[in-house]
Amino acid sequence: MRVIDLTQPMKEGMPVYPGDPLFRTRPVADHETDGYRVTELSLGTHTGTHIDFPYHFFQDGERTDAFGPEAFFLKAAALDITGELEKFRYGSLPPVILPELLEPFRPIFPEVEGVILKTGWSRRPADFTAFPSILPETADWLAEQPIRLLGLETPSLSALAHYSPEDGPLPPSADRRSEADELLFSHADAESHRILLGRIPPLFILENLLIPDELPTIRASDADNRKESLLTLAAFPLRLMGGDASPVRAVAILDR
Repeated sequence: MRVIDLTQPMKEGMPVYPGDPLFRTRPVADHETDGYRVTELSLGTHTGTHIDFPYHFFQDGERTDAFGPEAFFLKAAALDITGELEKFRYGSLPPVILPELLEPFRPIFPEVEGVILKTGWSRRPADFTAFPSILPETADWLAEQPIRLLGLETPSLSALAHYSPEDGPLPPSADRRSEADELLFSHADAESHRILLGRIPPLFILENLLIPDELPTIRASDADNRKESLLTLAAFPLRLMGGDASPVRAVAILDR
């Protein structure tokens, strides 16, 4: 058995989503004065590698304590879409993950409980306005799949919330976007969260993963030869009562 860590390191100065609490530490006891060390932590529920729960966007949604640990120990596959992303870049906007980008992987979804989308983003400097983005139409596509967890290297589902239509053309599936579409895409992050977390049962969103090179992945061209690349994903939230999200220690477990 081999265990591969997929968790972003947590330390002071680490990037957090704009507007979220900073990660801070403060010693409240130290070896010289007290003979032991105790450290106070201050952080937001969406700090580092974390899982979003329905309560994040729904006032009556399930919270962190509504699910047991078995919900976060699952068979998974990491889908490598890095080589295709540049084909889905439009104007000044970041690459957009559209359903047609994921369609070649459709046969894999019934075989797993969770998928990770490898975009290469976790190896880049933090930038919350340029990462590969999931549009609501892609969230609808994902919500129809028989999975219960979506893993991302990015800090959220979509960076497009930081753009307005004046920033450049939005991605046309077939040159049929309207002003109403542009308004929708300018709020894509919140809308996509609502689609996935509002599904019954919810589709958990595991964000800000760190994907090392040694993680087995599946490319679209190899989707038929996928058995050797399946893995077990463990991403256990804190036993936090009533939370909207929780940091996790995410790992991939390989049988060989």
